[in-house]
Amino acid sequence: MAVSFDGALEERLSASLPKDLSFTTHHLCSEPIACPPIFSPAPDHAPEETFCESQFLSVSIDVNGAKVQAFALEVLIYTTEVLTTVFVSKADSTGCLHLLKLPTGTPSPLKATVSTFLQLLVERKRRPGVRLLLSLFARAQDQYLFPGSIENSEKHVLDDRGLIKWWCQILDNVLQAYPIENPSASSSSDQGLGRDGAASRGFLRVPGCDSYEIRAFFPDYAKRQPSSTSRWLASDPLRALGKPPGVPERCLIPRFPDDPKARFVIDLDDELPENSLVITESPSKSQPPGKWRSVKSLEQFWDMMAFRQECAAGRLVGFLWGVFTPMGLIDRPFDTGIEDDDLPKVDRMGEPSLPTPLNSQVHEEPLIPPPSPLRSSSPQPDLLLSPLPSSHPQEPDLRPGNPRSPLAEVLPIQPTISVSKDTGVIASEGSTTTATLSRVVPEPAYARIVSLLQQLDYADLSLATESSLKWLTAAAAEMDSDKWGVTVIGKKESPSPIPAVTTNEATPIIPVMLNSGLLRKKKRSGTSTECDAEGGKATQGATVLSAGLVRKKLKI
Repeated sequence: MAVSFDGALEERLSASLPKDLSFTTHHLCSEPIACPPIFSPAPDHAPEETFCESQFLSVSIDVNGAKVQAFALEVLIYTTEVLTTVFVSKADSTGCLHLLKLPTGTPSPLKATVSTFLQLLVERKRRPGVRLLLSLFARAQDQYLFPGSIENSEKHVLDDRGLIKWWCQILDNVLQAYPIENPSASSSSDQGLGRDGAASRGFLRVPGCDSYEIRAFFPDYAKRQPSSTSRWLASDPLRALGKPPGVPERCLIPRFPDDPKARFVIDLDDELPENSLVITESPSKSQPPGKWRSVKSLEQFWDMMAFRQECAAGRLVGFLWGVFTPMGLIDRPFDTGIEDDDLPKVDRMGEPSLPTPLNSQVHEEPLIPPPSPLRSSSPQPDLLLSPLPSSHPQEPDLRPGNPRSPLAEVLPIQPTISVSKDTGVIASEGSTTTATLSRVVPEPAYARIVSLLQQLDYADLSLATESSLKWLTAAAAEMDSDKWGVTVIGKKESPSPIPAVTTNEATPIIPVMLNSGLLRKKKRSGTSTECDAEGGKATQGATVLSAGLVRKKLKI
């Protein structure tokens, strides 16, 4: 069996899954490659050196001796010198999980699997003195990774509100491993940081909803906490990710594959006049360099996002972030998104407060990362291996020993990896605390393996079984390995019912009595009542009207 993350993934999954529940995990990772930056550069600044790697986790169950895929998750990791971004690209299920016949009330194994996988990625990708951003957007859709799975009647598809709440709970499980970020704390002891010296906070934006409506999606405990001390904020952390003050809003918004806000940024960039990304000696007073004409702030950007097609089609879309900040970077409170008075402004002359650049970038290259291979119907190895824009002076040095490389702190030592074909276990020589992934393949091979899912069919159990066998066999052949996958058996005991509290002394039971004025006595049947009221009198059995009240109809 293959060991993922030095066996840490399997160990944690085993501890979080229900007792005796058996899963088979298949973990795949691509080698880091240079990619276009996800943040637009400031005017007269070069794009950031950015590296991307892909993580893919598939979970299978055993059905009549065959492996059937039940769930899959893809994560993209972007690394720069000042920020590590973990982006949850896609997650999907086949609807075959019901075959496990779990007892009613059993915690969701999918939620435990996703939470554990993201927790481990955050731990292994954090760097000293560098923020880590965990980002995703929740958009309800029938299927993402498994074609035809929506035709499976057993597949449970959450609606837009349920999906946003589900991902909030997942992200909260990852955040709970770290203390709440307190910008007013001045020391590690005041902050309450552990040995790793980091704090966390969650953010949520739902275009079209105000801050009070957004709080309804928070975990239950966060709904009752004030914003100043809550772990969750109805805002975004885009101004607190290490960008210089005064940069245009377009430089603060990350652009991910198949991202609704990235498409909006592209449309807004059409408003930029020619050569607007260059700071000249006489800048325009009406439109500063790199500024949009219509959108003047992040708050206005999110307000206008509510009218975009993805957010105005009758379904809500949630943008979620989790920020993990080292102690040395906790210096100011986050922007709550309610008031913009304290945000960096451009002076009256229209000149942004930027340092004098050393080099000038006249033309901006495309900054959108290439689409994920899972979004296309066929693999695109040529696109995935495209070099950086020509504005870069030279190809980036990926060697771990290069102190200028953003990967220098992530990969201090490049281990020599050897795979045993008999057991499938990865052995490494010279590895330190760096994670040894289960299967590390070049980007073209990763694209071919993952994009094969789009050519299969998971409409029912028989098709899902056949497609799972094809995918696992093709992936093992691509990696030149006979065996792939690790069987995980759950060890988490189900919570036992709370016993009733009993005492030796008899406690008198005092009945709750209603006020006498609230009691209405029921009349007994067969009793006569006398009620001389105006217009009638009561007799036993029926009420007879007085003769004076009877009006005869005149004959014509």
